[in-house]
Amino acid sequence: MDWPVQMVGISTTLVVVSDPREGRNIGPSGVLLVQAMWTSYLMIYNIGLNYEVLSYNNTRSYLKWSLVYAFSLEGLMVIPPFALTFAKLLFKCSAWYKARKSLAIGCNPRLIVGYMEQLQDNYQDMPPPLIVMGEDTLSVDKQPHGYSFALMPNTCGLVTLDKVWQLDDLRDLNLTSPLKDICLSFALSKLLRCRFARYTNAEIGFTKASNFLRHMLLEDSDDERLLRLVESELSFLHDFYYSSLAITYSKSWMPILSILISLSGIGSCLVLVYLQFAYGNNTSTLIYCIYQCLYRTGELRGRGSTVVADGQHFGNATFDLVQVAVLIALAVLAEIREIASYICSNWTKVALICRHINHPSLQKSPIIQKCIRHVLQRRCKILKHWEDKMNQCSILVLHPRTTPIGLLRRLKPGQKVKVPRDVKAAILNALRSYERSRDNNHMPSLCTRPQLKTGDNLLWVVDGTKGIASTILVCHIATSILELRSAGSCQPPSDHKTAAIHLSRYCAYLVANSPELLPEDDEWCKSLYKTVKKKAEHILAGMSRPEVEYQQLVELMSASQNHEVLKDGAKLGQELVELNQGETNMASELLAGFWSEMMLYIAPSDNIDGHSEAIAWASS
Repeated sequence: MDWPVQMVGISTTLVVVSDPREGRNIGPSGVLLVQAMWTSYLMIYNIGLNYEVLSYNNTRSYLKWSLVYAFSLEGLMVIPPFALTFAKLLFKCSAWYKARKSLAIGCNPRLIVGYMEQLQDNYQDMPPPLIVMGEDTLSVDKQPHGYSFALMPNTCGLVTLDKVWQLDDLRDLNLTSPLKDICLSFALSKLLRCRFARYTNAEIGFTKASNFLRHMLLEDSDDERLLRLVESELSFLHDFYYSSLAITYSKSWMPILSILISLSGIGSCLVLVYLQFAYGNNTSTLIYCIYQCLYRTGELRGRGSTVVADGQHFGNATFDLVQVAVLIALAVLAEIREIASYICSNWTKVALICRHINHPSLQKSPIIQKCIRHVLQRRCKILKHWEDKMNQCSILVLHPRTTPIGLLRRLKPGQKVKVPRDVKAAILNALRSYERSRDNNHMPSLCTRPQLKTGDNLLWVVDGTKGIASTILVCHIATSILELRSAGSCQPPSDHKTAAIHLSRYCAYLVANSPELLPEDDEWCKSLYKTVKKKAEHILAGMSRPEVEYQQLVELMSASQNHEVLKDGAKLGQELVELNQGETNMASELLAGFWSEMMLYIAPSDNIDGHSEAIAWASS
């Protein structure tokens, strides 16, 4: 039963099509095709054999192959699953080939760059006409930097974001704000693909869409909506680079054909299981051995001999049936998941909305409207790429666990926790504050260095000579000291304190395990973290009494022989503790603002490959 394994392998094999500038092309596996051909040959050969080995007195055996046997009832039962295997392989190869030539998938970044160059820069509050779908419906001209539409501004058949935003009156479709936001995320993911294709922001023309996004950020107080936009955008990008889902949407009929093939595969599996249990001999043995014993009687007196033949059964077919049932169940689950990935996917929702816009006749059919509305409302948790969790790492672990489970957890690069709402609010508030100050001061980019400042007293600022990683570790140690000082308080942590602690540990995780996302050398960041971590563990080894931990920790870390990062962190932490004596949450508020600004400061990294890898492991 090799074909269930092959069906699962075909369903789970990654096939990706991208622009050559993106460097993520993964074609169909030739190994699967060779394996399918070989197993099909073995299957046809075996079911066409007729052999006989039976006799008590004289064992005779013969083999005979005939096409008549191959097309017997048994053969006709086995051939359809292998035919479906080839159909699935051919479908994936065809989808890959068409996606390579498609302006909506393989050549999309070059088209988007050319299209954005054609757009006028006069969009303020209204959504700009960013491309959602329909690129393949128009003729294009080749340009030095990509493609451009030949009939601009006549874009009949092309679905743009402004057309989606004008669907408020279509109440039958119930096109709610979240569905519009999915289309916006899809359009933005295409702009982001251009960035991963090594185009600059100026070449992409991102400023033509930035005014609308800035308006949404400043006017919309729903933080969850803004974060869903980003999540959906990254989800689409993940599907482009790390999923085979995107290639099937190069043509509108391909998802339907894929679903039909999967349904046929499920049907074949169920029919085979039924026939096996209904008509198969499930209690038969695997091997029947015939043996003959020669007994010589009265040999000395010249008498003859007697031959006694007997046989014995070995094995039980039930064990094979269990293995086959497990493989078939695995194949069925893989096909069900693939069907769900189409029905519940945001890709399908975007495609249905765009088809609804381009075909007004669909709006007149109540049955079609009901079916579309039903699909648009579907949700599937197994297709959600993001866990809504953030990695945490800390240099100062005062009481490490000594249990076996605790020791195993320490081997992991970081601990994941659910992202608190306070963290999301802090980052968005910092982004809103930046946008407002940029409008007032005309700042061109996120160039302001994060700083800890209270009034005229500057506690800490990002130092260009020491680097970002050093600043992160110093302020992380200071945040941990402040957390330790207030550990005995009976009051629940404030929103600012929660945000500061989680962002501090996440930035420490970036230095330790994902330095490629920082604007500094990877090896230098890792080396700095390991050096500071090793020295901190040595200092913490002898601390035991919680009531004296704070003062003792500051004194030990301030010793002259310690690393500069530890000494600076202890000094800054002590200043924050003293600052908190007057106003309880003042230091936490400063730290929450500092870490939020730090997240914005390190976000625009030029390491595109590092961010691409982060999209992959963040969804795993």
